[in-house]
Amino acid sequence: MKKHILTFLMAAVLLAWAFPLFWLALTSLKTENQIISGESLLRGSFTLANYIKAFSATEIFAWLKNSFLISFFTMTGTVVLDLPIAYALARIHFKGRNILFWCIMASMMIPFQVLIIPLYLQFNGYGLLNTLSAVVLPRLVFPVGIFIIKQFYEGVPAALEEAAFIDGANRFKIFTFIMIPLGKSAIVTTLIIAFINAWNDFLWPLIVISETVKYPVTVGIANFQGTHGTEYALIMAGAFIASVPQFIFYAIFRKQIIAGLVTTGIKG
Repeated sequence: MKKHILTFLMAAVLLAWAFPLFWLALTSLKTENQIISGESLLRGSFTLANYIKAFSATEIFAWLKNSFLISFFTMTGTVVLDLPIAYALARIHFKGRNILFWCIMASMMIPFQVLIIPLYLQFNGYGLLNTLSAVVLPRLVFPVGIFIIKQFYEGVPAALEEAAFIDGANRFKIFTFIMIPLGKSAIVTTLIIAFINAWNDFLWPLIVISETVKYPVTVGIANFQGTHGTEYALIMAGAFIASVPQFIFYAIFRKQIIAGLVTTGIKG
């Protein structure tokens, strides 16, 4: 009985997750008149006109490039900063370590909207508004990534470090040649989560980027406008195009994501 209930719940969750994507894909293949008329998505003809228009009449290639750049530099910078922080919190004993860790974790509870005005004023003072750097910099310290990597390193046997110290390795060599390779699954998980979060970001880029050609794809497709108003079919096509890289990214690295989330260290 419990097995059937669990199967039903999993199917319900899968359906709730897949239905919006199915609806998005079907809507993107309809004309604007078909959508406005309320015609069933499963009836009538389908067309690729929205995709052709998205690629030919908009700057979606530039927007996709901007999103890739933002996501790439965000995930790279995140790991460069989060790795040593997580390692220090997990393996180096210093005064105030636990307080520092919980302060980092508590920062996740602060709504980003609270920080928008001070961040905007700060970046305006630095002359960074309307640049991709303004989108990337606030995301470089990633508390979730610090937590994932820290939890992994806490499970690594201390004997590994002790043996390395006995062999003459210093802390930097241990971190570089032992801990980083061991933490590959946790690092990849952090990379992917940082990439997807940066790719999906909308509010902050909308505020700090003013030139259309510099928009990331999330902001660009939200501004699709026709002669008489918003073109919903075109927006659906743009949204589907913007979703494809995330599906590909997840399909390639799904095993590493699962391994990084469920693994807390090396047992032995």
